Amino acid sequence: MFSFTKKQKGNRLSALVPGSAGTACATVLKTGSGRLKLEQAGVFRPNPGQSLAEHLQQLKHQFTLSRNRTTTLLPMGDYHLMMVDAPEVPPAELKAAVRWRIRDRIDFHIDDALLDVFDAPPSGARGVQESLYVVVSRTSTVQSLIEPFDAAGIDLGIIDIPELAMRNIAAQLAADKEGMALLFFEEDHVLVTLTRNATLYLARNMDFGYRQLQETPELANRLALELQRSMDYYDRHFQQAPISSVVLCPLPVALPGMELRLAEHTGLSVQSINLSEIIEVDENVEVGQLSGCMLAIGAALRTEMTQL
Repeated sequence: MFSFTKKQKGNRLSALVPGSAGTACATVLKTGSGRLKLEQAGVFRPNPGQSLAEHLQQLKHQFTLSRNRTTTLLPMGDYHLMMVDAPEVPPAELKAAVRWRIRDRIDFHIDDALLDVFDAPPSGARGVQESLYVVVSRTSTVQSLIEPFDAAGIDLGIIDIPELAMRNIAAQLAADKEGMALLFFEEDHVLVTLTRNATLYLARNMDFGYRQLQETPELANRLALELQRSMDYYDRHFQQAPISSVVLCPLPVALPGMELRLAEHTGLSVQSINLSEIIEVDENVEVGQLSGCMLAIGAALRTEMTQL
């Protein structure tokens, strides 16, 4: 998304994603044959009294990140993701035209906005490219995210968003070829993405997460209902073949019966990701850490590194 260099070199991409539980860190190596290898992944807490910049600098040295391309993610809630009609303007004028078009759809002044765009899938029976996805955030919010990385001497090439990190994971799964729903669970929200052929069609953020699902298992019925509504919209708006499967990201807690409940309500195959089936995982990576760094892994699986 937000690009700060035209192109970064190297066959390793590292993602550092600060959060309340610590900084999730992942490095993916793309070999000469095109295979992907997860070289390191984990969630690391700062030492007592350590600033975020100091913590990032420690991780930079610990994992020799200065040799790698580096990315991070905007936290959910710090940006808007919206679909707009594609302006009929030359590419050089696209962002200016989109900026004008969204000025009344954000809750801050357009002069304070930083935005980027990516193609929305063609819609309707004719398969016409009529829309764009727009990611917009306050410039000050993006700058606040960058500052500790700058202080740590980490040169960010890209700032991405969680929806595209999940798209990157989905793209590695066989189910993505036929269309799939991927569910990513955090403590207080669930991110649902619908993808096909490495393309993001739809994303929704639920206002409950694994904590609420643990406390109130019946919320799984609401999750299934909202998932079904999303898939119905996907069928109508994009006129694609129905989503064929539902895939769950690894969870940090047990949610007994979740797969069965979702399968019963949607009538679809529901399964959990086994990362080792889609990417080679280094023997030094602790499997128990993976649920906490799925966003970082998804960010590190990014393939587009040129500016939009």
